[in-house]
Amino acid sequence: MPLSPSQRLASIDDLLLYRLGRLSATAGALVVRLCEGGYGITRREWAVVAQLYENGALPPSVLAERMHRDRARTSRALTALAKKQLVLRTVTPGDRRGARVELTSAGRQLYDDLMPRIQAINGQILSALQADEVVQFDDALARLQARAQSLAVELSPNWPRANRRRGPLARSPV
Repeated sequence: MPLSPSQRLASIDDLLLYRLGRLSATAGALVVRLCEGGYGITRREWAVVAQLYENGALPPSVLAERMHRDRARTSRALTALAKKQLVLRTVTPGDRRGARVELTSAGRQLYDDLMPRIQAINGQILSALQADEVVQFDDALARLQARAQSLAVELSPNWPRANRRRGPLARSPV
């Protein structure tokens, strides 16, 4: 029996992360067009709206952590959403770090309008699989995510850190 691409690993096209990235880019482009063209928000802003809708008001740092994004990008998304009057920032008096963000009624309405459309895109993509394959795929994704998280913890102390300020050829010793 011939090896699958994930077993063969002969080229970049066989690598799991590259294949998942391609799938995400292709399917994500549909979501980007819907978000930007139909609703005037970026995909990152959509992720913020969805997190706030599903979790309620959060401190920006917790929001960034839940989205697996850095605080600077999350802050930029929040600033853009505040200008669009989709989120509201509240600051605890006397403690600027005590800020929380929450959706406005317009932000909640945007979620209510957009989420079913994004769910439909996901459903159409998953329709390539049988029902039992979807269950297996969900299980496999959960196991891969858990393994990636444990690998990140295992390897993190020993691997070089990115230092983009020093340029693309500046590397930390491995």
